[in-house]
Amino acid sequence: AKAKLGEIGEGWFEHLPELRVLNLEFNQLKAIPAFAFRGLTKLKVLWLTGNHYQRDEMEYKKMKALGNNIETVEKDAFAGLGNLQVLLMHHNKVKQLDTAVFRDLGKLKVLKLLDNPVTKTLLKSDPTFDPIREYCYQVDLVRDSGDDLEDYWEKTGTYLSDEWFVGPPGKKKKKKKKKKKKASEL
Repeated sequence: AKAKLGEIGEGWFEHLPELRVLNLEFNQLKAIPAFAFRGLTKLKVLWLTGNHYQRDEMEYKKMKALGNNIETVEKDAFAGLGNLQVLLMHHNKVKQLDTAVFRDLGKLKVLKLLDNPVTKTLLKSDPTFDPIREYCYQVDLVRDSGDDLEDYWEKTGTYLSDEWFVGPPGKKKKKKKKKKKKASEL
C-alpha cells in the first residue's frame, strides 16, 4: 500500500507464487488489466480499495490523492485466482464489469463493490455474480457489512494459511462428536 504505482501490468506479480495477501490500496490505480495477477495461485485476499477516509479524518486530503480510482477492470483481470476468498474493490470508479470477470473465483466468499458507479445498475441476482454465487456469502453493493472473515483469520492465526471452509466463519461446519455410551447402555 502507498507505493504510488499508478498502474499494474500483466504478470507483474508472477514471481510471487506463494503470496497469500496483496494490498494495493492507495496506489493511484486507474485500471486492472487482463492477467494482472497471473501466477498468484495461492492468493487469498486482494485489496484494491479506493480512498475510504472520510472528509473529517485528519489524513483525508493525503489519502484522497493517493487513493485508487479504478475505472476499468478487464474481463481477465482475475484469471487464475482460484483460491481468492476476499476481493475488496469498494470506493473506486468502476463503471461496468464484464459478466465473466469473476469466472475463476469459485472460492470467493467476500466481495466489496460498494461506492462504485457500477453498483447503481447491478443487483445481487445479476449473472455477473453467477460464478461466485455458490460460496460468496457477502456481496456488498450498497453498504459495508463488515470484515467477519478477516477478523476470524486474525483471531485464529489462519490469515496466511490455505484454510477454506463453506460459509461464513461463525457457521463453519464442525465435525460432530460421537457420544460415548455408558456401560449401562450397552
